[in-house]
Amino acid sequence: MRNGILVLAALLLGGALWGGAIREEGGETVITLKVPSLPNAAFTDASTRSDVAIHEAFRRDFPELFRRKYRKRYQAKPQKYGKFRWERMRIELEAASGIQVEGVENDLLAIAGGMAPDILSINFRKSDNYIRNHFLYPLDEYYRTLSREEFRELVPEKLVPVIARRGDDGRQHCWLVPTGALLGRVLLYRKSLFDERRIAYPDAAWTWRELYQACRELTDPARGVYGLVMGQGSAEAWYWQTFLWSAGGDSTAYDPATGEWRCAFDSEAAVEALDFYTRLCSERWTDRRGRIRRGYVLKDPSEQNAKWERGEIAMKFGYVDERMIAAVSPEAVGIAPVPLGPDGKTRGSEINCIMMGIFSGVKEPAVRDAAWEYMTYLTGPEAQRLRTRILVEAGFGRFVNPRYLDRFGYSEIRKLTPPGWMETFNLAIESGRPEPYGRNSNFLYRMMTPPIQRAEQLSVSDRLPENGPERRRVLKQLLSDANARADAVMNGRLSDAEKSHRRLAAGAALAVIAAGFALVFRNVRKLHASAAPAESSGKYGWRKYLRVYLLLLPALLTILVWQYVPLVRGSLMAFCDYKIMGDSTFVGLDNFAALLFDGRWWITLWDSLRYSCLTLALTFLPPVALAIGLQEAPCCRMLFRLLYYLPAVISGIVTMVLWKQFYEPSENGLLNRVVMNIPAIGFLGIGLLLFWLCREFARRLRFHGRRGPMLLFLGAGLLLLYTAASPALPILFPGGAAWPEALTQLPHRLFDCTREPYRWLADPSTAMAACVIPVLWAGIGPGCLIYLAALKGIPNDYYEAADVDGATFLDKILFIVFPLLKPLLIINFVGVFIGSWVGGTQMIMVMTGGSARTKVTGLYIWYEAFTFLRYGSATAMAWTLGVILIGFTVWQMKILARVEFKTSGR
Repeated sequence: MRNGILVLAALLLGGALWGGAIREEGGETVITLKVPSLPNAAFTDASTRSDVAIHEAFRRDFPELFRRKYRKRYQAKPQKYGKFRWERMRIELEAASGIQVEGVENDLLAIAGGMAPDILSINFRKSDNYIRNHFLYPLDEYYRTLSREEFRELVPEKLVPVIARRGDDGRQHCWLVPTGALLGRVLLYRKSLFDERRIAYPDAAWTWRELYQACRELTDPARGVYGLVMGQGSAEAWYWQTFLWSAGGDSTAYDPATGEWRCAFDSEAAVEALDFYTRLCSERWTDRRGRIRRGYVLKDPSEQNAKWERGEIAMKFGYVDERMIAAVSPEAVGIAPVPLGPDGKTRGSEINCIMMGIFSGVKEPAVRDAAWEYMTYLTGPEAQRLRTRILVEAGFGRFVNPRYLDRFGYSEIRKLTPPGWMETFNLAIESGRPEPYGRNSNFLYRMMTPPIQRAEQLSVSDRLPENGPERRRVLKQLLSDANARADAVMNGRLSDAEKSHRRLAAGAALAVIAAGFALVFRNVRKLHASAAPAESSGKYGWRKYLRVYLLLLPALLTILVWQYVPLVRGSLMAFCDYKIMGDSTFVGLDNFAALLFDGRWWITLWDSLRYSCLTLALTFLPPVALAIGLQEAPCCRMLFRLLYYLPAVISGIVTMVLWKQFYEPSENGLLNRVVMNIPAIGFLGIGLLLFWLCREFARRLRFHGRRGPMLLFLGAGLLLLYTAASPALPILFPGGAAWPEALTQLPHRLFDCTREPYRWLADPSTAMAACVIPVLWAGIGPGCLIYLAALKGIPNDYYEAADVDGATFLDKILFIVFPLLKPLLIINFVGVFIGSWVGGTQMIMVMTGGSARTKVTGLYIWYEAFTFLRYGSATAMAWTLGVILIGFTVWQMKILARVEFKTSGR
């Protein structure tokens, strides 16, 4: 009773607190404003302390500021604005809470759950998505109150097109306020590495030629030193964008007359940029130790910061802040503009800025007014004065923009500014372009990345021509295909005839799937009905088990309410252009039609199948073999069990970090150290050993007349032979060598080792397996426990009878262990299979970020929904994936219906 009262009181209290963002408390009016984030006062760095001081100043100044600007208006229309205690009022700032996922729109779950902040923090790329999804409130009424000088101070000239955009009504509105410092993209470089090789520092005259030469001379993978830092993953095109601009191209184009955007990254300038970028990242070269290398850049994001701090990275692209140019030691690090392109004139820098907008769901005018004052205060004169004072007092005055030093009385510090830094920043802003912000620009980097990765894959596998028109033709084709797809996805460039054709195809496909499922479920129902005991049928059969049904009823209702009702309601999204804010539009089969003709989806589905097969091969079968080995071990069984189970107690984060170090792409990585010291004959021996083992199983099956399983084991043996021996093929038959010459050198090369370190996480041929191996390492111990328990339940009489009949060890496994473990194997097989399709994204995101052909369906659906905001399309994808898994589950039910379960030992 007491617990019930407490729950009711909590609900009533929650309802009272939900009353609104404006309240009366202690005789004063309190406005609560939920903002994206608040600075942590526990941090003592100068930048955070300045942010804390600015927020404290805003809380202090807000009452007077609000009275002066809004009192007369509010008192003139109390029915609209309500009553305020103008002499006693304050503001409370509350940080938004929720899941924070890097690279994903963190506001979306809060918006969908009705807990969105009053102010949304937005970057350039996602601004269009937020505008078209009606997340932002137009700020025209506020911008009209600013003078021309105030507007120029608040909004830099190059950001005007970003904040002022057409809405769904066809008219132009101002949607955003720049609240962060203006950022310019520059090239940071380590002076010590340039001094070591006696290379001149980068400057404003640097071109691609000087950048390329410096990367070649500075890169030394044996020492862990790299010339440049790039990125990997689905947004790698962010790094390529600056080269595209420097070559004179652009990623998108806007037609002011029609108001339409189109993709434009298939130009000749784009080909030039991709050619240069591919050479930097994957060009084949040989170092002075005779090792074969690929490219001059480091792409692993987990190592970049540590290597930069240790002085093992020569250059990297970064942003400099308008308010504080940099917080790095000018004695160790230099700043230079982005290198000029091939024409020696064009510089493709980027300008960026954190912006804020008011959430359209805010209903109280006073909260919107408070939000506007908060956003403009962050970049206002008082905030700039406080920030400059705190940075100067903390000893960072020489890094502060001289404009603010002069404005707030610190002109004497201006002479301490590192030479050339302010000029570099001004040049970055002058030559910079805003990060893409057009229609569906949040898609852009992920649309531009596939041709970049494909070009690198061709280069690494030596299938990309070295020079000449043929190389440019291949790169041009990659860009043209990607550009056409991006235009279709981002801008919806499809004719009516094409749309009709796709809808008909989608309808036919859905009809076939529905008919197939109806037939399968009918057969399964018949199978279960025939397997049911005769006594359960009849007029009174259900009454006999009435108590059982009543006991199951709460669980069934729970599953129905929390699983199937949301599933059915959510399924309707697959037939809509679903919007979190505003009206959703019914589109019929369009989402399924787009999915059916989406080549990237089918590639992702194929990659998911690869991942599933690798997961089954590496995480389903090894625990069975380990359990049999531990069961048959003559001694030290407990020690072996402890050693195999020990990795399971290590946390997932530690496992990921550990294996990331193992996979380092140079010879310093643990795996490369092992593999690069195994001669070709060693790989061949491992392959032959595995093939011999499978052949022995096949031989025993042939002896017992089991032809089908025999062929299966032979096929598995050949596959294992090829997999284990494949690292020896580049050693025995190096690329470019004629076959007669390779055959004559074959005996000598058997004892040679590979000269090229493996790029485990960057090479599509190894990346997927590299993501699965840590799961095997951590899970093989716990995975074998259930099989050990099942093996204990097999009566010894079976083994003794087999010994009497002359059975071998393999015969016992094939004809005692496997048949008796068959139900358990089937159940676990289906569980591992389904888990491999719906899981694994965490390990893949940490290891590769979805690059190198490792983007599985789970990642694809996640990005489609929570990055691109295409919930209808994501739901259609989820249903397509569900059809596959449901079909597999039905097949499992059909098999299990024929299995007879027995108690252990009987």
